[in-house]
Amino acid sequence: MAQSTPLINSKSSRIIELDYLRVLAFGLLIFYHIGMLYTEGWGWHYKSSYSSEFLANIMLWSNQWRMSLLFLISGAAVSLMLTKQSPWRFIRKRTPILLLPLIFGMLVIVVPQVYVEANSTGVIVCPNFWHFWYIYLDQYSVEFADHKTIGTMHLTWNHLWFLPYLLVYSLIMAGLYPFLSSSRLKPLWDSFQQRMSIPLIILLPIIGLYLIGFFLYDNHPVTHNFVDDWFNQARSFFCFLIGFALIRMTGLWKQLFTLRWLLLISATLTFCYCLFSFHGGSLGESWIAEEFNSLIWNSNTWLWIVCIISWAQYCFTSSNNLVNYLNKGIFCFYVLHQTLIIVIAYFLVPLRLGAAVEPILIILLVPISCVLLYEFIRRIPFVGILFGVSKEVSKIKL
Repeated sequence: MAQSTPLINSKSSRIIELDYLRVLAFGLLIFYHIGMLYTEGWGWHYKSSYSSEFLANIMLWSNQWRMSLLFLISGAAVSLMLTKQSPWRFIRKRTPILLLPLIFGMLVIVVPQVYVEANSTGVIVCPNFWHFWYIYLDQYSVEFADHKTIGTMHLTWNHLWFLPYLLVYSLIMAGLYPFLSSSRLKPLWDSFQQRMSIPLIILLPIIGLYLIGFFLYDNHPVTHNFVDDWFNQARSFFCFLIGFALIRMTGLWKQLFTLRWLLLISATLTFCYCLFSFHGGSLGESWIAEEFNSLIWNSNTWLWIVCIISWAQYCFTSSNNLVNYLNKGIFCFYVLHQTLIIVIAYFLVPLRLGAAVEPILIILLVPISCVLLYEFIRRIPFVGILFGVSKEVSKIKL
């Protein structure tokens, strides 16, 4: 039976594994995007001349759950923050932390990505970067007339799409929090917790993910444009809500680590099926077979998420200086990493250094560049906030 943690006036202590999970999840995202340079058949903003079919098998593993895990971690973090400050104070502090890096990123950070993609594909040929930047900012430029993204505008957020989604989810929960934490709902929350169990924590999210896919996936593919991204919105917000609620069910949260081996075996088996399906395997042509296939894919997503949480609880029981440092810089690394990957690759790929040397250099140069830029940016007054670096950011986790 779940240990009850009241929704109102909860003063949760720091949960160490969340710090590790946040660093590992964003770190995995960086290496995933490096992998996109080399995965054969997977389109991206820029591709290396070297590619690998086998790499798709490795990429597929985290492809199913990496962003869902990030939204779950963010939901848990928002849940804990709202126990320690008023919703209005939360909104006032949270909005600039997410909104300013997004706006600055769309106007500055993402531009080199657009430049490399446009010139390498021949969509827009403009060798001079500074002129390209000018026509990108000029919303009436002829060169971008056929490439509008937001109404009559042609701005893009590329990898920063996570920020507007997270901002809206955070504001929604902050707005609802006075109602959710009211004394009227406390008995309902306590009753809900008492009825929840580990089997339900495993099964209900799988059913939820399956239903989201059943009703939305075919007609609303992932676009990251926020407005017409219903499948991705529903899936992301669902995981955000799970994180928001689950972190408060301390009994269930702490029990997950006891199932770590069972979860690892189960997640591995579902991933084996995903590989089988990914390479053309099929359970048949019937409607039942297709829905069972979808159910296994969604099971794979959730089983890996709870598996990773359970092993994080088991392995990470105390903080250290490295994790504290990375937690302060990881938001900045996230803002910068994809632009660094694409720009570094843009200069290295034409050199034809070899299928081993090139990716090794990129794997080394991108994290080193992230750290060096972070150390430089955080020392400049009033500039750090544009990259997610500030005194406040170091205290508030995504």
